[in-house]
Amino acid sequence: MLPWMLIVASSWAAQPVAIRVAAQADSEPKFVAQGAAVTGSCIDIFRAIEKVDPRLKFVGEQQWMPLKRIEALIVGRKLDAACGLVRSDERIAAYNIPDTPLFSVNYHMLVRADDPVNVKNFDDVRDLNQEGVVLVNAGSGAIAALRKAGKLKVDSTANTAAQNIGKLLAGRGRFFYYRVPGLNSEIRKAGKERRVRILPSVFDTQVFYMVLGRHVDKETEDRIGQALSHLDEHGELQQIAEKWSAY
Repeated sequence: MLPWMLIVASSWAAQPVAIRVAAQADSEPKFVAQGAAVTGSCIDIFRAIEKVDPRLKFVGEQQWMPLKRIEALIVGRKLDAACGLVRSDERIAAYNIPDTPLFSVNYHMLVRADDPVNVKNFDDVRDLNQEGVVLVNAGSGAIAALRKAGKLKVDSTANTAAQNIGKLLAGRGRFFYYRVPGLNSEIRKAGKERRVRILPSVFDTQVFYMVLGRHVDKETEDRIGQALSHLDEHGELQQIAEKWSAY
């Protein structure tokens, strides 16, 4: 019996640890719908981590969910991780966040094509007072940056970029604050390439991280952190970011 028990025990030990995730809706290029499949930079990161440490297996990444639901399910221990979130005070309090950044993005202002405005910083936006309403997606990590900038007229009631582009064109906001990469894709999906333009000034740069539920065991957390550190040191995270940078 002893040799058989040792074989079974070895087999159990070799089983990968399932890390439950979901594809974040309206988050291109982190998660991109290509036919029935989900691709994107976060999918590439999941697969790269699994290659570095075959004992880790990300599951559920083909199921779409809004960000608010993903975060709630992590807190409720129904999901284990989320890819590509800004490190904020609220998230630091709610999750464990490995130190290695996944990628960074630049935030720009989108305006109507026929609007001659060319603001270059938040001071310029503030000077517009009531005519400077900034649209931003509900639940976005960018909201914290807008609040920190101070005294801006911010509207975060729309859930998606498509909804906010629609509000922009309807005159219900002067600007739509969103990230690049990602914004060009949202404009193309909305079919509004000729009706809007991206202002060239970078208003903020944000670093995105992996976040893990507090319930994830320390060994798994450490293994994910070590795998990300390896990918960073060998330039693979940068290669993934560059692959999706024009999206």
